[in-house]
Amino acid sequence: MSLRTSLSAIVLTTVLTLAGSGLFAREYPSDDTGRDRVGIDYDEIIARGYIEIGVYQDFAPFSWRNGSGQLVGVDVDLAQLIADDLGVDLRLTDLPADEDVDTDLRNYVWRGHYMGRRIVNVLMRVPYNRELDYRNELAALTGRYSQERMAIGYRVSVFPDEPPFPGSFQSHPVAVETYRLADFYLTGLPGVLPNMTRRRSLEDAIDLLHEGEVVAVMGIRAQLEHHLGDDPEFAVESGPMPGLAVGNWPVGIATAFYTARMLSYEVDDILTAAVRDGRVEAIYAAHGLSWEEPGR
Repeated sequence: MSLRTSLSAIVLTTVLTLAGSGLFAREYPSDDTGRDRVGIDYDEIIARGYIEIGVYQDFAPFSWRNGSGQLVGVDVDLAQLIADDLGVDLRLTDLPADEDVDTDLRNYVWRGHYMGRRIVNVLMRVPYNRELDYRNELAALTGRYSQERMAIGYRVSVFPDEPPFPGSFQSHPVAVETYRLADFYLTGLPGVLPNMTRRRSLEDAIDLLHEGEVVAVMGIRAQLEHHLGDDPEFAVESGPMPGLAVGNWPVGIATAFYTARMLSYEVDDILTAAVRDGRVEAIYAAHGLSWEEPGR
């Protein structure tokens, strides 16, 4: 995915209680026509008793379907937290990412897709920067709840003394997901391209790391942590990356700007409180992920 595109038993119990881990989220197909729901505001959502929240498809560890077909992940838990704090039911929809965030905002938040794909009241995991905000005046970008960061997952036995840095790949093979930030960044570094392998997904790139065909993979830190897990053979490093203009960015939510302002304020307040009281960090920790407070 592009720049969009874009952490003990008590903690876990709290997360499951407050966020529900999506276990009680009602899921609906993503091909229903939804133009009549554009910009539904706070009072209407409270009156009807449910909120429709969109998460991205196949985007582990943030949102994906498990072996039973159930939506799970960090953003699923956060969506449940939002619904619980609003006092309404959650209707959850997983949505395919388009070519860029601007298109996602147009299709899923304020206008609708020409194919009639479902519009949501809140879209999760929207990367925030001022330029994106200015370009999309019909979407309100608020509720920042985490900081995403580029990182390198690597085999510890190859780098026993210190973790690799981007220049290491002038002499060591590395894999990336094609047409993503890591791909563009490493392609521009002198001497790296001959040692770089591209794959269609980050999971495929990580398979090369497990198989020993490469010694490192570059991508979003939380995704690397999720796929590499607690395996002591591997580690994740998010140190300096010279020449990378944007190596980390805050993520939050999007709502329709003109017709759902009160909703955006309410959800922003909910997520800000959850950041401050530790519930967001606890959700990340329950999924085995690092969490970083979002930059402002």
